[in-house]
Amino acid sequence: MKRREFIKRSAVTLAALGAASLTGCAGSGDSTTGGKLVKVAMCVADTTPAAQALKEVFIPQVEKETEGRYSIQLYPSNVLGGEKVVYDYTKTGIVEMCVVGTGMWSETPKMSSPDFPFMFRDVEHASRCYQGELGDYLKEEVESTQPLQLLCWMPNGVRAFSSNRKLTSMGDFKGQKLRMPNNPIHVRLAESLGANVVIMDMGEVFTALEQGVVDGQDNPLSTVRNEGWYEVQKYIYNTNHIIASLELFASNVFWGEMTEADQQAFATAAKEAAEYSWTLYMEGLANDIHFMQDSGLTVTDPSEEEHEKMKQAVEPVYDYLRSQYDWVDDVLELVNSVE
Repeated sequence: MKRREFIKRSAVTLAALGAASLTGCAGSGDSTTGGKLVKVAMCVADTTPAAQALKEVFIPQVEKETEGRYSIQLYPSNVLGGEKVVYDYTKTGIVEMCVVGTGMWSETPKMSSPDFPFMFRDVEHASRCYQGELGDYLKEEVESTQPLQLLCWMPNGVRAFSSNRKLTSMGDFKGQKLRMPNNPIHVRLAESLGANVVIMDMGEVFTALEQGVVDGQDNPLSTVRNEGWYEVQKYIYNTNHIIASLELFASNVFWGEMTEADQQAFATAAKEAAEYSWTLYMEGLANDIHFMQDSGLTVTDPSEEEHEKMKQAVEPVYDYLRSQYDWVDDVLELVNSVE
């Protein structure tokens, strides 16, 4: 982002924050402790597991342990800007904290690893990896290269495929027209499975599915549900091919103002909120599966054999990644070491 544009956006954001504070509607999960205002910019809605965990665990625990010295307010749904914007705001201290998913890829390439295909066995395995050695490895990379503290990992989305055409095994991908995001990992993933990729914006997907411009797409089931795409789809192939994360960051500007005791209070509360967010996500995922079935869609979980076939099929994606980065196998080793 050019410096002039960044300064302009920063001024707009500060004006918005000031207006919100004056009108008493600064954000979601507002506190009335009267302590230092801590703004948490979020790229997700306040109904997501991440937001719920922050509201129900993180905020009350921090305010209790710090005896009201901090008043934490959430700003969900990109109200302060998109992922990259609020990530930059947090780095410079314009906002104290943020929850983002992929806004930092260009500056910290290792943070693209949560999008590696078929890397995790299931959601529980992903949770253990993010909250274990993989998370620590990536945290060290971020904190050594960026003016940030990475406090915890929360679930962003477990991706599955949907289609109007039969999709119950790997062989069914062949020739299907699938909408994919404009992301080289996602595009290569679908192509490796045998699909024909069509790149389009999210806002075009419903009509494209309805009119047969594309047969299907890939997204978390919660997105398929919330966007109403299930109304124009017949099959769900619950592949869990990408289990992406959200990260809670704190600005070093803000972090450096705190005592060690308060830093520990924030760090501990963040980890406990993360644990809760994964529990909430898994409960919501089960609910989404039942919803799809009740809506008349055929939902198929791949067998271990089919899962292994898909994992082998996407090896060209990893060949591409290895050609770009020398740390890919380090990440895979950390993941594979987790039971």
